[in-house]
Amino acid sequence: MAKADAAARPTAIVRENGLTHRSKARGLLNTSNLPALQNLLKREPAAYTEEFLAQWNHYESLRRLYASGIGQQVDGASDAGVPTLRLSKDQQEQFQQLLTFVTQLAPSYPKVTAPLPEHLSELLLVHHAQLGPDVRRACFRALTMLRNRNMITSETLLRTLFPLLSVTTSSELRKSILHTIVQDIKLANRTSSNMRLNRMVQGLLFGMVERGMQESGPVVLRRADTELAGRTEALWAVRVAAEMWRRRIWTDSRTVALLAMACTHPHPKVQASAVRFFLGDLHAAEAADGDSDDESEQEAAVPNVGRLQHQRKVGRKSRGGERRLKLAQAQARRRRKEQSEKDLEKEDRETGNMAAIHLLHDPQSFAEGLFENLSRGDKRHGLEMKVRLIQLLSRVMGTHRLAVLPFYSYLAKYLMPHQLHITLILVSLAQSVHDQTPTDVLTPAIRKIAYAFVHPGVSAEVVAAGINTIREVCRRQPWCMEEDLLHDLVDYRKSKDKGVSAASRGLMQVYREVNPAMLRRADRGKAGAMALAGGQEPARFGVDRNEVHGIQGLDLLEQHLEEKKQAGEEDDNEDWQGWELESASDSDSESSTGWINVSSDDDAGSHFSVDRSDLDLSDDEKKDKDEEKDTRPIHERVREARHRRRAEQKEKAERAQESSDEEAPPPEAPPPEAPPPEPKISELATTKILTPADFAKLNELRVQQAEEAAKQSGAAGAAARRELAALQSKKRATASAANEVLDEGDILGPRKKAKADYEERMKSIQSGREDRGKFGSSKGKKNKEQYSSTTNRQKARQKNFQMVANSWGVRSKKNASLREKSKRLRKHINTAKKRYK
Repeated sequence: MAKADAAARPTAIVRENGLTHRSKARGLLNTSNLPALQNLLKREPAAYTEEFLAQWNHYESLRRLYASGIGQQVDGASDAGVPTLRLSKDQQEQFQQLLTFVTQLAPSYPKVTAPLPEHLSELLLVHHAQLGPDVRRACFRALTMLRNRNMITSETLLRTLFPLLSVTTSSELRKSILHTIVQDIKLANRTSSNMRLNRMVQGLLFGMVERGMQESGPVVLRRADTELAGRTEALWAVRVAAEMWRRRIWTDSRTVALLAMACTHPHPKVQASAVRFFLGDLHAAEAADGDSDDESEQEAAVPNVGRLQHQRKVGRKSRGGERRLKLAQAQARRRRKEQSEKDLEKEDRETGNMAAIHLLHDPQSFAEGLFENLSRGDKRHGLEMKVRLIQLLSRVMGTHRLAVLPFYSYLAKYLMPHQLHITLILVSLAQSVHDQTPTDVLTPAIRKIAYAFVHPGVSAEVVAAGINTIREVCRRQPWCMEEDLLHDLVDYRKSKDKGVSAASRGLMQVYREVNPAMLRRADRGKAGAMALAGGQEPARFGVDRNEVHGIQGLDLLEQHLEEKKQAGEEDDNEDWQGWELESASDSDSESSTGWINVSSDDDAGSHFSVDRSDLDLSDDEKKDKDEEKDTRPIHERVREARHRRRAEQKEKAERAQESSDEEAPPPEAPPPEAPPPEPKISELATTKILTPADFAKLNELRVQQAEEAAKQSGAAGAAARRELAALQSKKRATASAANEVLDEGDILGPRKKAKADYEERMKSIQSGREDRGKFGSSKGKKNKEQYSSTTNRQKARQKNFQMVANSWGVRSKKNASLREKSKRLRKHINTAKKRYK
């Protein structure tokens, strides 16, 4: 019986037609074991079409049940108190498994699974509220998988995901959707800008924002309605566009136009996100979290490219080593690119998103619409939102030199010392002023600040803030100040408070430079008094005081080259060191991308050449043409041509001078009034092509001149110090003051350090104790496995002799006899021999 049971036991060995082979593993075709069936179908899709169709039909039946049954009432039941028809938990799990199975095999059966993307979009958008959380995530993963396998286009994916952002209520799913959208657009623009996809996505975002502005209706005031309205699709359109800008994927004017339109959106959250984007602090916390996660992942394993290159040179060369080196170099390039993006983002946060403000299409209309939204929503907006709108409006006005005249009268009611965020409001007032701002709208604001901030009834910090604000306004528009008010403010330079005296001196220094006539005689300073004595007049209203003609510092470079020429050290090869591209001599190889010498020889007869006729050539040019072809580097030929041209110009000038001396008529009476001298044109600018080395030397000479001028006192020294600071920080010295981004430090000025409280003192003490060992001597404890102190004998050797001079050991040695000394010496010698034997 036992033998019969053993023979009937199932086995994997099958014998058919005289052949013995191993049968298929059990369970591969079992519908409950979908992963094993999926593996089998992927290997041989054509052989198992029927099995896939069976699973597809099963998926279709469950999908139809989802699409038709969920959300509908059972027939004959009343509407109240009757639950809707829902699938069981087992059916939902089975549907998820079938959905994953069908999605994985979609590339193998493209004709059968052609309607699958449409099914997923319908489930996510139409029946989203009736789906369970797990089913929603499964549908989203399936749709993303189809895009990763190129079964659907980016347009199809994004047209489903964008509406889904405003439909779903799961924050985790929204985060995944936003990440998928950003990554898909980023990959599409990796090698080159995909203009078709970008225009399509930007059109979708424009439509989302416009629909929110049209369907919003009257502005809501209740907090609950405000929170609900903030979850519209326009909010996600703004966030996607801002994220694209932050990642430097979209940096065009269309993105800026989209966000500019959202700045006047009726929903508060949409408007706040767009305004914060232009101020450079959009979702700073989210960006910081993402950066921290990325940094933690990158710090896991960072290969050393230099070490791998060294190993590649001195060690044995292998394919694996070359592959590791290429991977390390690619990772290093990615790290440098990411670091540059982070630096740009940090610069945007520090200086404001000025690049986006410069790309505004119609800045005047944008500023007027922003001020209209600010004034009409004065009771609807909170104070923080008002301050942000004021900041944005002031930066647009200052950058594009706009005039929104009611803005200054609107700010007048906020110019009080007890106002919250008063420093930001004062910064915005100064930021909005430029040299084209009318003085009649600025003078009342200046007077209001002086009366409210600068008087003995407030603290010294308030007085300093008021004078600093007036100084920044007057630095941009000096004609808005009244002479009597200026005298009163300048008198504060004698204040005992450092901040107040510094602010008053700064204001006095501004008018010493631009219009010293408005100051008293004693306050004008040496440079201001000399300027008035020389008849120098202040610049009129509307004249750009920072306008520059020509190249700044070109006269310094011309003087430097002339001195170098007189000293006999002129060598034009130095102009191209470190800057030279491939020379003409390197163009022999076919792979060269430098200068190409085009031959005019007709030996081959197959080259097309155009030469000037001999009638058009001079004798020297004919001689040069007959000579052998010049193969010297380009900079040497340029130098020779430059010297030849200078010599010809010098010879021509000498001949003209001789002829004018011979033919000159007798001198006549001088004219009554000499015409004004014409501006001198630099010879260097007309006779030489400046190289990058020349511009580097020019900047160096400008820094040296500014350093020497900064040692002077008065207005000239102050101007030179400002120019020196601008040059050293790699900024343009000709930048307009209206384009600078002010901060609260410019208004508050130098402040006296406040006394630290108990918590700050304890924190400082604890920080000083970090990385410090325990109290006590570490003598005798270094380089030992077990800590131990020194012996008494070792300590005795370290004592001062005056302490042991009267001890018995010292006195006994001094009074010892010759025999005792000999015995002690012999003992020492024997001990040393035993020790070093």
